[in-house]
Order: sequence, then C-alpha cells, then structure tokens
Amino acid sequence: AQALMQRFSPGTVDEALAKRFMSARNWDLNKATQLLFDYLQWKRSFGCPVDPRTCMTELLKGKTFVHGTDRLGNPVIYHFVRKQDPSTRDLQEAVRAVVFWAEQAEKSATATGKVTVCFVRAGATNANSDLGLAKAIMPILANNFPERLDRVLVYPTGIGYRAAWATFQWLLDPTTRKKIQPVSDQYELIQYIAPEQLLAEFGGHNQFQFSAAAIPGLNWWDLETVEKEQREKQQRKDAEEQQRQMQQMQQHPVVGRNFNVPRQPQGQPQGQPQWGAPPQQQPQQQQQRWGAP
Repeated sequence: AQALMQRFSPGTVDEALAKRFMSARNWDLNKATQLLFDYLQWKRSFGCPVDPRTCMTELLKGKTFVHGTDRLGNPVIYHFVRKQDPSTRDLQEAVRAVVFWAEQAEKSATATGKVTVCFVRAGATNANSDLGLAKAIMPILANNFPERLDRVLVYPTGIGYRAAWATFQWLLDPTTRKKIQPVSDQYELIQYIAPEQLLAEFGGHNQFQFSAAAIPGLNWWDLETVEKEQREKQQRKDAEEQQRQMQQMQQHPVVGRNFNVPRQPQGQPQGQPQWGAPPQQQPQQQQQRWGAP
C-alpha cells in the first residue's frame, strides 16, 4: 500500500484507499496504480461528492436509501425494484442517485469498511426491469468502489429464481458469486439483519419510513424548488398533449355529421315505436259511407 501511495501526490491517497485498490487487483502494483488513477480522474469528471440537488427527482422516489446495519455492522443499502420505471426516469440522473447513496454508505462504513445491499424484488413486475440502468451503473460501482461490497441479499426468491440462479451463478467469478445470497423469506432475512434493524415491511421492528428528511444534504427550500419544477414540467406536458390533440382534430376533421340527431337503436325498425314508449297518435280518417259523395 505504501508503494502505491508514493506514486501519487502527498495527501491524495490514504492507506485504507490504497489497500482497497491493491486488493482489488490482487496486489499487482501496476494494475492497482492504473485503477486508482482512473478512479481519481472519474471522481473529478463525475463531480464527486454528488450534490443531491442534481438528482433530487430520483432521490425522492425512495427506490434506494441507506438505513441501519446488518449483524456484521455493515450499513445496509435498500433498493426496491418495484419503484423503478425506466419509461419515466432520466438515465444520467438515476446513475447519479445510485452513486450518491454509494457515497453515503461509504461514509457510514467506518466499522467494517464494507456495505450490504438488500435487493428487494417484492411487488416488482417486468415493467420495473431497468437493464439500461444496470448496464450503466455496474462498471461505475465495480471500478470506483472496489472491495466495498460485502454481500447482496436478494429478497424474496422463489423456486423459479433459485433454479435460474443455480445455472447463472457459474458464469460469475468465485468472489462475486459468494457475495450474492438469495433469501427466500423473512425468517431467513432476519438471519442477516437483526429485527431491531430490519424494516417492519420485512418482518422487523424498525418503523423507519422513507421521506425527504432521510436524504442527507437536502433543505426545505430545495424541495420547494423541485416541486415547482415538477409542476411546471407537468403543465408543459399537458399543454403539449392538448396541442397534439388539436392538431389531430385539424388533420382529421369530421365533416357532414350532425351530433344533435339521436341515433336509432340497433335492431329497431325505422318508424316503429320503442318498447315502453307511448303510442303515437295517428290521424283519424273519416269513414266514408256507402254511396256518400
């Protein structure tokens, strides 16, 4: 680690950071140097630490947050798949939100230096799958937060998931494979996270509910700004939709149709009174007498 630290300006790299990057490259000094150099470049270009105001829309969805610790003392990052919506999210903002929570977990990992991820699948559908975000964020986390992940608790997992995992796991390297732990039910989840730390939603005793107050670095005036921007965005969207409908009506006008004429019920002969309607008054015809002029 000392050899790696000497390759950078004094104060740039501390010993703990150097050890993590050396371990990530199996203590190969040259490979660790390149990885650490790329990390420092990325950190400047990405804008770390991430300002929460640059990704507030994603943060306020509550699909990811840090709360509590597991039984080993690792801070827990909860990620709810059911709150993902790739059709409405901005990819760059979603990436920044994930990096923001990764940074917050790093700050909390003072005891162990590791973090645990609870990947919540409950209530998710195929519409919540966001492969675009996964492809964008996985290289960032792997290259810039090495040796931080202790394990991923995938909850819940049924027979179908476990059957797929039994085959898919062999495509991963042994180190990554050991970190992914399928969890079938709440009783198994409590083996990893103590009841007083586990959220009540998963059978624990912790009554924490996500809100804007759980996002570090946000102020009430920041929230007011976001709400104003969201209202203006919705107003613009409504105006665009109204304009689109007007254009469609102009391109396809309805000609020659009288909307005031009631339509004849199907199956009703023309001129016949409807069932239950009062009989029409027919003009009485004078009976002609035989031989009358």
